[in-house]
Amino acid sequence: MKCSFCGKEIKKGQGLLYVKKDGTLIYFDDGKCQINMLELGRKAAKLKWARAGAVGRPTGLKSDKSVAKAAAKAMKAEARTTAKAQRSETKSAEKKAEKK
Repeated sequence: MKCSFCGKEIKKGQGLLYVKKDGTLIYFDDGKCQINMLELGRKAAKLKWARAGAVGRPTGLKSDKSVAKAAAKAMKAEARTTAKAQRSETKSAEKKAEKK
């Protein structure tokens, strides 16, 4: 079994089992996970130490949205450097033309 909050593997005979009023079973590896989820209402995806248990968000993998965002940021930075290089070339060409 795995902890419902942090995703850590629970050894047989250890951990906590919480049964909600609707009959849903929630497994916890320790009291820290239980308190964070039930009493404090925290989400696993927002805590670095518990991200493995976050549903739909495996640790270490970037989502398609974040990959696209990073690619767009890189393209924008490249366009900025290209534009800057072109401006410096035109300025140097103008200075050379003024000297002649």
